[in-house]
Amino acid sequence: MNGAAVRRTTAALAATSLLWLAAVVAAPHALEAAPGTPVRLGAGTIYLAGRVVCHQKPERSFAAAGHPLPVCARCTGIYAAAPLAFLLALALPGGAARNLWAWPATRRGLLVAALPAAASVVVEWTTGWTDPGLRAATGAILGFAGAGIVSASLASRPMGAAATLPPPLPSP
Repeated sequence: MNGAAVRRTTAALAATSLLWLAAVVAAPHALEAAPGTPVRLGAGTIYLAGRVVCHQKPERSFAAAGHPLPVCARCTGIYAAAPLAFLLALALPGGAARNLWAWPATRRGLLVAALPAAASVVVEWTTGWTDPGLRAATGAILGFAGAGIVSASLASRPMGAAATLPPPLPSP
């Protein structure tokens, strides 16, 4: 992919992720609209989409307008951090963007980015204690790293190269 195509794709990803974040934050407010109105139907659609990717447990979610957000706090953190990473990739020159994400794109980097979320899951499962702010912070780490890896892969793919799947993980 040439530099202009990488920038356009990264900008599209930033815009799309910002729109999704705005929809997630606006959906609880839209539930206050009269039943059957387009705004209320749109909120229902966002909640249904959130259900596909998230457990939507109210005790693990932020609330607005008296309603839990359509995704949990960890997902909210992921969706809040991803556009920041895409915008940072747009602000940096191509080589600098690749260098910034070089380490997180390794298996070790992905493991390090996932460790805080994994640790909070263990705490939640063993003690029952949950904190939406902590969940959002661990999600933000994942979202930032994940979007950064996507940005780096766009910048490092040679023009005309076909996408390939990574090799399977070794079995335990």
